[in-house]
Amino acid sequence: MVEPKYHKAYSEHIQTDFRTEEIQKYKAENFKVIGLLSELAARKAELVDKTPFDDFENNVALQIIDDRLNEIYALIQTNPELTRKYVEEAIEPVEDSLAELHNKVDQLIPKDKEYRETQPLRDPIDMNLYPIFMLNAGSQAVRRKDLKRSQLRVAYTLLYYTGLRLNEIRKITQQQIINAIASSQLNAIHYKNNKAHIHVLSKNGVKKLKELNLDYETIFHKYNYKYLFGKDKPMHPKALTRLINKDLKHTCEVNEIPYNLKSHSFRINIISSLLKKTSVQHAAQIIGHSSIQSTMSYQRYALTKEEIQNLLGSIEEVKKVNKLLQCL
Repeated sequence: MVEPKYHKAYSEHIQTDFRTEEIQKYKAENFKVIGLLSELAARKAELVDKTPFDDFENNVALQIIDDRLNEIYALIQTNPELTRKYVEEAIEPVEDSLAELHNKVDQLIPKDKEYRETQPLRDPIDMNLYPIFMLNAGSQAVRRKDLKRSQLRVAYTLLYYTGLRLNEIRKITQQQIINAIASSQLNAIHYKNNKAHIHVLSKNGVKKLKELNLDYETIFHKYNYKYLFGKDKPMHPKALTRLINKDLKHTCEVNEIPYNLKSHSFRINIISSLLKKTSVQHAAQIIGHSSIQSTMSYQRYALTKEEIQNLLGSIEEVKKVNKLLQCL
């Protein structure tokens, strides 16, 4: 940068001064030099911050990470069962959180009372079907299969021999089951009217409950559950209904059972069986109906399919006899 010959010039407002051009040229070169010096300073600072060992340290860290990932991959390949166990333990809190979120959503969603779709009639689970569901209980479970199997076996036994609604066994504890076995009766709170009712157990029902000791050990001791379906608090009613119906459906598909069986099918069976043996009033008292009108709605199950077929067959025989008599 060359110094100008003339350091001062007159104002351009007075007259044209030939020295002004050289002074402006000097200023432009001055700004250019300042810009170059600033750029050099920035590059020097960057070089000082980054030492020659930085690239070496980064490469070593990446190599260590790669080696560790290769070790983990080899462990996964050689130990699939151990890996599955670790994965199940890792996702268990996530599944529990999702279940809790699902329960809260069920509670928040308003119920549509204006329209209710009519569902097909459900079939009863009788003495021929009950052992099949006990044998296949929890067979489709993936996580904590032993717990699911035990919970379902105890639930099916209580539902079959007491006629309780599904939501009325959510809060069942081990002590209640112990008392039921000792006294041959189960004191439960009914879901619809929030009233207590004593369900008397048959001798065979007490015997079947006694045979489930291993299932009680799994539920209440191995997994430390406070309730039959709930570690610290009972499972949400809708979640429990989904669990039971899903297991019943799976068993029906595997065993090719052509019936519409749901969680309420156990209650249908015991009420329809009572109606065949005693009056409507006695059946209502035993099952805990506050009105016999509720019990009367189960009259449609009083006759079995075989009994209906026999009645229809006898009607056809009568028609054939009448026809022959007319021909004579």
